[in-house]
Amino acid sequence: MATELFTSQGFSAVTTTVLSEEAGVTRGALYHHFANMTEVMEAVFEQAESSLVEAVIRALESVDDPRQRFLALGGVTLDVVARDPVLLRIVFMEAPAALGWARWRALDGGRSLALIRGLLDDLANSNELVAGVEPGVAAQLILGAINEAGMHAAASTKGPASAAGQLELMCRGLLVRR
Repeated sequence: MATELFTSQGFSAVTTTVLSEEAGVTRGALYHHFANMTEVMEAVFEQAESSLVEAVIRALESVDDPRQRFLALGGVTLDVVARDPVLLRIVFMEAPAALGWARWRALDGGRSLALIRGLLDDLANSNELVAGVEPGVAAQLILGAINEAGMHAAASTKGPASAAGQLELMCRGLLVRR
């Protein structure tokens, strides 16, 4: 219920009274599980972000070549959120505003970062990255770029198309030329 309310009304408009009434529970029951609305948003974000990462992983599994899988990462991520306005709104609009940058980033840095780091490690192990690329640092930077592209898509009426191409160009720069 919280996900639907945060998506339709925005986090700042949803009170514990509204949430408990819509969920059909008392405010006391809500507070038994969550200390405040920020904790509710954390739970909603973690579920949405997990769903996003799982969808990206499923989409990338169909790409056999590690280089192409890496290059598709940004576009696939933006495509997933473009097809799911709930994910787009929760992950890239409501959660960052509600949780603050540091907490949002800390929660986001788990599954998403591991996915990107894994792709880069695969490329490093097959000598596909240009000299000097540090997979750990590069993964952080790529995650930041994807997050910014998602925020851009969430705030834009044009959607993610142009950002996907720019993400691919950026990632292409990390690869050894063939």
